[in-house]
Amino acid sequence: MALSNLTDDFLNSTMGATAQFMRDTGFETWGFLIYRCTYGDDEAWNRYMEAFKKQVHSVLEHYGRDWLLEKYAQWTVVEDEETLNGASKQQVRERFVQWRDQHSVSRELSEVAAVVRQSAFWATHESLRLPRFTYCLYVDQKCLDTLKQYSEVEANGARWAAWPVIVVIDGDYSPGSRYTHPHRQYPEIEGCTDEYVGWQYAQVGSVVTMYDTFHYERMDLGGNFTRPRAIHPLGSEFMP
Repeated sequence: MALSNLTDDFLNSTMGATAQFMRDTGFETWGFLIYRCTYGDDEAWNRYMEAFKKQVHSVLEHYGRDWLLEKYAQWTVVEDEETLNGASKQQVRERFVQWRDQHSVSRELSEVAAVVRQSAFWATHESLRLPRFTYCLYVDQKCLDTLKQYSEVEANGARWAAWPVIVVIDGDYSPGSRYTHPHRQYPEIEGCTDEYVGWQYAQVGSVVTMYDTFHYERMDLGGNFTRPRAIHPLGSEFMP
């Protein structure tokens, strides 16, 4: 089945927004850029990426979407040991924004879809860009270290437990009054005491459905954000 022939049932189900926006914009690629910010162990990095791709496939297969969406997926790895080794999340955000400002694809929709999205809800909750050009992924040594537990659990035959962890960065984030509550402060995380810090830890498999959700809701809204050091989506496990 081609993107142009997808049924309403498909478009209204999990991963339907991803397919719909590829169809309506003509940009037939989905998936985030991945910034590699730890070097020195290529073997571990390769195993991490193998685990990442395996979990992405498992999620798509679980929802019955692998047959269509895998061929359009593009998880572009950005590697530059000289400038990215040990880079901060803010440094990666700035680099990502520079890239996306040069390559971002318009979110122009079909006439029918555009009318639907003229409501106040969509105007308030949607990003102005496709998820690929709004968010990026970041892997540092802490994330790479989560591979060990995953490998041990996988060796015992578990399929969903202890997925490796990755960081999701909001390219549109900038600290300021929008996220600052005058009477509420949260534990400091990398110098920030706001509830929303512009990034979060996530199990690698969860980035698939996050990508789909980000077509119609930003990361700083509703249940799309789990404050670090907790790990999205459950928030019951924590990074060191």
